[in-house]
Amino acid sequence: MKKLFDTCKLEGEWKRVDDSIPRRYVSLKDGASIELAMIKANFIESYNFKKNSFIMIKDSIAEFYEGDLFR
Repeated sequence: MKKLFDTCKLEGEWKRVDDSIPRRYVSLKDGASIELAMIKANFIESYNFKKNSFIMIKDSIAEFYEGDLFR
């Protein structure tokens, strides 16, 4: 799943996988989340992830697997 954003905030426990670009992170605990905001649209969405889920952030796009979402 790819999501476009203006600002991105990681919440909970995340670890950067390596120093590569695009930036890749892994969640260290269930419930770690990412908050994506589109400023001009006044829109914010948040996603919670399972432990050991990966996300990739490049420019203004966050990419992750829908199956990694904690529901």
